[in-house]
Amino acid sequence: MAVKIGNSYVSEAALSFAQSQENSGGNVLGDLKEKFPNLKFQVGTAPFSGSGLNNVSISPKILKEMENNPEKRVEYEALIYDISTQNVTSPNLKSHGFIIDDAGGLRGWGISQNDDGSTKRVKVTLDKNDKKSWWQTLLDELNAKKSAKVKSANKINLLA
Repeated sequence: MAVKIGNSYVSEAALSFAQSQENSGGNVLGDLKEKFPNLKFQVGTAPFSGSGLNNVSISPKILKEMENNPEKRVEYEALIYDISTQNVTSPNLKSHGFIIDDAGGLRGWGISQNDDGSTKRVKVTLDKNDKKSWWQTLLDELNAKKSAKVKSANKINLLA
């Protein structure tokens, strides 16, 4: 079930996780790297700037906001928790990630390799204000392009 925290709808598990975390204070990025070791964090807002899987780019403005506002820190940590608990797999998927932009918006991106060796790039803007799970929104967009199938509630299988 989705719950609203700040301007985002996140899972109940994500909110519980974020509220239970202790933070070291000013080193927000360091805290995130420690709490979510399966994700590769970078500062910025450019798509396709990461390599491999599980990339998360965060705007420096959002990191500063998280540093100065405990409620925003909980909101974004809950959002990142939901990102980290998804299992995205595909033999053709070469790289994927998420971007939290300057305004706090969320975008997803992916690069897959087709059987003929060509690559396909997909960018999706996600509405974290929608009660519908933003993961489901991403899946709907990918399904519309016939490049994704849901294997389970927490698994996305990109077929590209």
